[in-house]
Amino acid sequence: MKGSLIVIAFFIAGIVTGYYDIMPWLTGLSGYSIYVLYLLIAIIGFEFGYKNLIPTIKKLDLMSFLLPLFTMGGTLLFTTAAWLLLHSYPLHDYLAIGGAAGYYSLSSVLIMEYKKASAGLGIAAELGTIALLSNMIREIISLTCAPFIRKYFGWYAPIASAGVASIDVVLPVIVRNCGQQAVPVAIIQGVILEILVPVTIILFCSI
Repeated sequence: MKGSLIVIAFFIAGIVTGYYDIMPWLTGLSGYSIYVLYLLIAIIGFEFGYKNLIPTIKKLDLMSFLLPLFTMGGTLLFTTAAWLLLHSYPLHDYLAIGGAAGYYSLSSVLIMEYKKASAGLGIAAELGTIALLSNMIREIISLTCAPFIRKYFGWYAPIASAGVASIDVVLPVIVRNCGQQAVPVAIIQGVILEILVPVTIILFCSI
């Protein structure tokens, strides 16, 4: 919860800074944000692969590897349902946002980068903001509602709800509510989704 509150605080600070043009020199650095995110992804992959990959994989069964696919499939299914209700943007834009599976930092930047050429900077910024907010809300719900989700839907459900965040921010909450058995499953889901999410976003943004 503390991590999400910090993220929200920085997000609000960024909105205020941009709206009032407090730091105009930051505008010239915006194009480098995607490379910073690529570096962070590489660092996470290196850290996980260096120490934890083989021992973790040995503990997993088939369901553990299928869970990330079910998580992504369910997310895209309910995203389609949201599109049927709202119709604010084309379906592929909704799927690009939903396909982030909780990866709010990467999704917002990727969607803006890949949509500004085809849809214009204004629409790209709107979609990036929606991706950031909707996926942040997903993480906050996963943090605050994990006991309820575990009680009524089983111990796989909080992991699926967390999406990519099952490997980091939501992991302590998953362990507290689902036990140590959930750790390798949550980690492998986070790793697989971190690989899958950029592909999914770019695929739907390219349509």
